[in-house]
Amino acid sequence: MKTVNVTYFKPSGKYYTSETEEISEELNGYEALFTEIPKRHRIKSMYMHVSDSDDGKEPHIVPHIFHPIGE
Repeated sequence: MKTVNVTYFKPSGKYYTSETEEISEELNGYEALFTEIPKRHRIKSMYMHVSDSDDGKEPHIVPHIFHPIGE
């Protein structure tokens, strides 16, 4: 399993919490970033920043910010 760092921010930009998610190593980068990870947007009213955990496993996750769902 691939570990991904996830950080949530309030719409004001203030830090809220950080956590890690595990995704399948079988996914390619596009599938991971635009299919699997958005499903895990746990706090729908906040921005979600994802980044690679540098665990050396594929797929490599480039840093990305997901806007609050519905925005």
